[in-house]
Amino acid sequence: MRTMSSVLYLALLCTFPLTAQTEELASVFEDANRLYLEQKYDAAAARYESIIANGYENGEVYFNLGNAYYKMGKLQNAVLNYERARRFIPEDDDLMVNLQLVNLQLTDKIEALPDLFIYRWADALLTLFSLETMLRMMYILFLLTLAAFSYFLFAESVERRRAALMTGLICTLLLFIGGANFLIQSYRQSASEFAVVMTDVANVKSAPDRKGNDLFVIHRGLKVQLLDNVNQWYKIRLADGKVGWIPQNDIEAI
Repeated sequence: MRTMSSVLYLALLCTFPLTAQTEELASVFEDANRLYLEQKYDAAAARYESIIANGYENGEVYFNLGNAYYKMGKLQNAVLNYERARRFIPEDDDLMVNLQLVNLQLTDKIEALPDLFIYRWADALLTLFSLETMLRMMYILFLLTLAAFSYFLFAESVERRRAALMTGLICTLLLFIGGANFLIQSYRQSASEFAVVMTDVANVKSAPDRKGNDLFVIHRGLKVQLLDNVNQWYKIRLADGKVGWIPQNDIEAI
């Protein structure tokens, strides 16, 4: 469970105008944390949900909400909110530990298809930083680039002009790489949709129809990729490559 940090409070202030609503959301977050510490997990979860319902999303809120659901034994809700927290704080160690812990308690143990080393290496580089962190880094690089080229224009000695030029070129290159990484990661996140199985047992069909053949069975908490949807049915893919159709009510999008 995370308490209200100065960073989170500033994020609240940036998300909402400095009004009574801002103060109320911060108060609700602290109240939810208090209820969690008092082991009133259902009440704490309701408070965290109310913050999200008011239009505010944050990794800390989703993380705490996932913890509350985990304590309540609602593993599918815990997975769902941990995965939502990953969109904001993908490099958070506590989050990854908790997500691994809850995944160990799920019924389904799906082995992912092995990737070539080059793909794993490229994916690790692309997801090294969150989109928010990358934006901050690109902003800093932009300021450094601007400062370096400005200094180049006004530097008196040749050595200083050369150093400023090299610094500016390096920052420009890093800014270009960061921008390309940001665009690729943004596209991947928007193009790849995932969901979590919310029902205890779900029969995956061969077609988007209850009369379709049963292909396999999956259970609550399993993360699946969404491929297509037809008439309240979703076509899903498991990590091991299996594909089938599942009713929309059996899953919830991350």
